[in-house]
Amino acid sequence: MAYLGESFGALTSGAELTDDEIAEVLRALVSSDGRVQCLDLPRGRLWIKRQGSKVLPVLVPLQGLAAALLRIPYLRPSPQLAPEAMQAREMARMKAFAAKGFPVPTVLYASKTAMVMDDAGLTLAHRLKVLRQEDPAAHDALLVQAAEALGRVHANGLCHGRPHVRDFFLRDGEVGFMDFEEDPASAMPLPMAQARDVLLYFLVVSSVAIEPHRTCPQALEAWSQHAPAPALRELRGLTRVIGRILPLARLIGRVHMGSDLRRFIMATEFLTRAPLGAAEGSNIAKAGQDG
Repeated sequence: MAYLGESFGALTSGAELTDDEIAEVLRALVSSDGRVQCLDLPRGRLWIKRQGSKVLPVLVPLQGLAAALLRIPYLRPSPQLAPEAMQAREMARMKAFAAKGFPVPTVLYASKTAMVMDDAGLTLAHRLKVLRQEDPAAHDALLVQAAEALGRVHANGLCHGRPHVRDFFLRDGEVGFMDFEEDPASAMPLPMAQARDVLLYFLVVSSVAIEPHRTCPQALEAWSQHAPAPALRELRGLTRVIGRILPLARLIGRVHMGSDLRRFIMATEFLTRAPLGAAEGSNIAKAGQDG
């Protein structure tokens, strides 16, 4: 038996691979330059992720320009880095989540621009697709569970950056996190980045929930039970900003209601009506009791 990291790279877990499996991983690393690659081995499925081959959306530079011109710092995109720096940033963020006890994919090997990871299992997006047909109550409960986990992430001084159910998974019944490419906290204060996390997550909850009129308030309450008071205050500020955009969004929707615009309208309508002030007061009171 041999470890993947014994002869090259850096081993970051105790997982073992046979010599044949190491050779297979090496062949995959050098024979392809795809950004994400699946590799099935006798021990199970592995994933190879490479930095540097991602094509940035055209809207990213426009997003930064809009943030500056409109003075909406919540819109600032994460800094775009060279491949080696992107890899270092993502690895550092994975380690930060793991250090706080949150499940993350197990990294078997990491070079300067690539990492080999164990399969984390089914994403929440996949589980929700199944539960939607088999168990609607469990479907919405899972959305609330993920919101609660996001609140604990924020309580531990972290933010995800791209909180979507396709980037969450379950390990032993606990919500885990992956894909840490986005780092908004490097472009804005942490509480502001956490508030943006909430908005992005509710773009999912409001549009995916089977009973959004019940599930959205439950999810917000689950998040706010753990969320730090500065993040709650920033969320109030963010809802004021997006509330001013809502009439324009509705007007555009009369002409063409795309899926992204529909999610934005649904999430904004909920968050602008939600009792965020009461949630903040409750959270501060709890903080005072703890101290």
